[in-house]
Amino acid sequence: MTLKNMIELSNGLTPIETEIGYYILKNQEDILDMSVIELAEKTFVSKSAIHRFCKKIGLKGFNELKVILAKDISEMKSDIEMIDVNYPFERKDGSQMIAKKLSKLYETAIYDTYDYMDFIELHKVAQLLHKAEVIDIYTHSHNMNVAENFQDKMLTAGKSSVECPHGFYKQRLTALASNPKHAAIILSYSGKATFVKPILKVLYQKKVPVVYVGKAGGNLYPQYVAGALTISSRENLRDRISQFSSHIAMQYMMDVVFGCIYNMDREKNIEYLKESIGFMDDRDIQDE
Repeated sequence: MTLKNMIELSNGLTPIETEIGYYILKNQEDILDMSVIELAEKTFVSKSAIHRFCKKIGLKGFNELKVILAKDISEMKSDIEMIDVNYPFERKDGSQMIAKKLSKLYETAIYDTYDYMDFIELHKVAQLLHKAEVIDIYTHSHNMNVAENFQDKMLTAGKSSVECPHGFYKQRLTALASNPKHAAIILSYSGKATFVKPILKVLYQKKVPVVYVGKAGGNLYPQYVAGALTISSRENLRDRISQFSSHIAMQYMMDVVFGCIYNMDREKNIEYLKESIGFMDDRDIQDE
């Protein structure tokens, strides 16, 4: 996990510690040449405050922070062609260059999301969804494609209990009809979509466990959420051509969740596939 991700995912940072993190990320190369005392002077805090910050983000001390930062900088410099995820191609780019740049953007979004993954949290979420009798996915706009893709994948394992209610009215009716045997997934890159808070509050009252999937810092109502999965957060909320990065990151995360659930009943799921494939695919295909 990159240092940036570690800072963004840290819970309970004080305002002073948040400022320390902001300064480090803004002055990464300069930090490598600083001592802990010099950093304390630059950020107007005590030496002990720097050490507490390092502990809060999961490091032993300032020296380990510099080691991780040096690795991050090296990897960034080795990536010769940096992609702007909001405007990944230019007016002058032809079809081949657009294809090349988007392939790089997808790769970056997936690697970013992988770096954010907390595998203990991922396992907990997969178990929670696996034991639910019904999974309801609440989202809107382009993320509905991701939700329905997850629904389709679950059907290939014989699980017909994934629902993707469309629209304000259907989503609220679904939430009201839920019970503790349900589990819910909220897909929202920013966490700021207007449907999120009202749905979360009702699901909490109904004792329905909720999984939030979105960017770092997007889990705005942790008191209502049983599990949270973080995806790449490079994309601007408005200043962009389209949701290239957030879409591929969301799709990747939900595919990983499906894979984890699938493997909990792997032999049974493969047997189901073998039994059903003849009915689902009636093409006359001869094995070579």
